[in-house]
Amino acid sequence: MDDITAAAATPVSEQSSYRGSNLISWSEAQSADFGLRPVLARHRLHQLDLFTDSALLDLLENYPRDRLQAFTMGTDVLNRKDWQPVDTAGVSGRDLLTAVGNGRLWFNILQVHLVDRRYRDLIDELYAELSEQCPTFGPLKKNGTLIISSPTALVYYHADAQPNLLWQVRGSKRVWVYPPGDKALVSQDLMEDIFASFADEEAPYEFEFDRKATTFDLMPGDVLSWSQNAPHRVTNLQGVNVSLSTVHETKDSDRRKLVYCANRLFRRSYRIPSRSTKETGALSYVKRLAYRACRRAGLVETPARRAYITNLRIDPNASNGFRLLGGGLVLTEFSKKDFTLKVNASGQVSVVQINHAS
Repeated sequence: MDDITAAAATPVSEQSSYRGSNLISWSEAQSADFGLRPVLARHRLHQLDLFTDSALLDLLENYPRDRLQAFTMGTDVLNRKDWQPVDTAGVSGRDLLTAVGNGRLWFNILQVHLVDRRYRDLIDELYAELSEQCPTFGPLKKNGTLIISSPTALVYYHADAQPNLLWQVRGSKRVWVYPPGDKALVSQDLMEDIFASFADEEAPYEFEFDRKATTFDLMPGDVLSWSQNAPHRVTNLQGVNVSLSTVHETKDSDRRKLVYCANRLFRRSYRIPSRSTKETGALSYVKRLAYRACRRAGLVETPARRAYITNLRIDPNASNGFRLLGGGLVLTEFSKKDFTLKVNASGQVSVVQINHAS
């Protein structure tokens, strides 16, 4: 993305549908392994006009800031505390792209399929082709996040609740994928919290975990999938990285979520020793049924939404792509829809959730 700052913010021509575009190329063996083990395959997204410099610039100039997350990070993969939110208030799309090209930043452009019809059509076509090549695959829901990240950015070790695919479009990155279901890698208690949305996806990491990992170097045109809940981490290798992360839910993935959420509820709230993660059979069925009943009755605690506050703001002229704010903490643009900051007489800052129902 060497010429991104010079690219004109010209509108991208709309394409109503990618139907029949033949965007993916999977072998029979890859289709058979999909969802069961890591699969590295090919796609053609990097050939589309949707990911050119001018297209990305146009997208960011017009993208709602409450759906755009910006983060920075350190260089030590063991120190997750270096993962910090960065505010985007008053920052243009051009400055965002300049900052990510020169700095150490990670942008999550959330729900891109809901904001821009072209991405919705693209994701619909990708999943239509996946379903055609993998007849047993039946996604119930799907969504997408466009990721733009700096050449040296990284994402710490974590495990997602639902299955996903990582479509590499520009730049290169290395991905470590670890076996799912290994309690030495991610504890059952933490996995329950992740499923129930009481914890983010981050998990404790040790270098020795890498002995169990499979490593993949992704180039433009590569797509990587892995089994549900497989822990993974990412380090960019070269160039500004542009990737599309798609997440889907299936009957099987939702069944697993219900099992873990049920175990969490019954063991922690009612002291019922429920730890079996078996997803089929009579006991699993009854447990899932009971959890649904508790949820309908309002007996399942709702996790609190998280507010992102920071003292950092995007600055395209700063060495890391951001600067320290002199006035103290601010609420990020991503959080302003749901939260506000209040300062008491002593100068202490507190976060107050906005009640949209009132």
